[in-house]
Parts: sequence; structure tokens; C-alpha cells
Amino acid sequence: MKSKLLPAMLAGVLCLGAGSVFAESHGMTSMQLAEEKKCTACHAVNESEALSVAPSFRSIAQRYSMNESDRLVQVVLTGGEDHWGNTEMPDMGVRTDVSREDAERLVKWILEMEE
Repeated sequence: MKSKLLPAMLAGVLCLGAGSVFAESHGMTSMQLAEEKKCTACHAVNESEALSVAPSFRSIAQRYSMNESDRLVQVVLTGGEDHWGNTEMPDMGVRTDVSREDAERLVKWILEMEE
């Protein structure tokens, strides 16, 4: 019994950390992740598509550098204000929960739009 249980447990533990990697390898793009996490409820990719609620992803990429990614990850995770005029990002609970790994992936994707 133990010999069958150990491999199953190890497989389960390995799958726990696979989250976004699994999603990406199975066709989930960063845009799909942004849609799933409800980022696109307020943000659009381009300024021409921008909603009045929040800046576009490209506007964010133009304003911030990759050196500021840790700060932006924190904003994604905790919400906040005073980082873009009067626009305030809602706190978790009001929007879909985002893991640190997902926030890092989303911020990297957004900031690379400027390159």
C-alpha cells in the first residue's frame, strides 16, 4: 500500500507548484491570464481601446521600467492608490485573487510591451 501511495503523493506535490507554468504550456497566454483574473474589466491593451476606469497596459509600460516591477507586482497583489492619478486599483476580494506568480507574470508581460 505504501509503495503506491508515495508516488501518488509526490505527483500531487509536484503539480501544486505547476500553476501558471502548466497553464502557459497548455495554451493560456498572458492575455488570457489577464482576462481570467479580471484585469481587463478595467484595463485594455492599447490606449485607443482604453476604458475610462484604468490606464491601458501599454500606458503602464510606457510609464514604468522593468526596474519597478516589484512595486507593480505589489500593486497588483494589494491594490492601492496614488500610483496613477486618482485611479485606485481595488483590493483583493473586490477583484479576482491573483497569486504572486501570476502577478509577476502579468507585470513582466505588460512591461515588455514597451520594448
